[in-house]
Amino acid sequence: MKRILVFALTVFSAPSVNAETLWIGNAFVTTAVQPTCGSAAAVGDFDRVIYRPAGGSLGNGADSYFAYIGQRANFTMTVPGNTFTAGLNYAGQGVSSFINFSSKVGGITNWTMAPPTLDASVKHATLTATLANFFTVTGCTVSLRADLELVP
Repeated sequence: MKRILVFALTVFSAPSVNAETLWIGNAFVTTAVQPTCGSAAAVGDFDRVIYRPAGGSLGNGADSYFAYIGQRANFTMTVPGNTFTAGLNYAGQGVSSFINFSSKVGGITNWTMAPPTLDASVKHATLTATLANFFTVTGCTVSLRADLELVP
């Protein structure tokens, strides 16, 4: 009887958790405004990215996140209450290899996904994006191409 009670308490007291749906991959910088971007980004740079689009059906909630994880610095972008789309602004936060923290609002001037809509059945996607104020550098506009895979 005690075992049944412990099992029942364990099952019914466990919180319901929705797993997030993420795509991860490699991104390559295809254009970078120089000298404005400086060492923050240059054509040919490649780093890891994580994309978490908004969507209740994905278990992701209302906000979208995009993380650019580099060798010299990391940069995360958030679009509250929406998905990444051209014409929207993002909130960017960065941390450099010098342990400098920064934040700045930037613009999404291009965001093209293939396929255009992601759901949990999409295993592979390609992203082409152009982002203003990249790595929180005012005036640094960067274009990226990323190949993404759904995290199992």
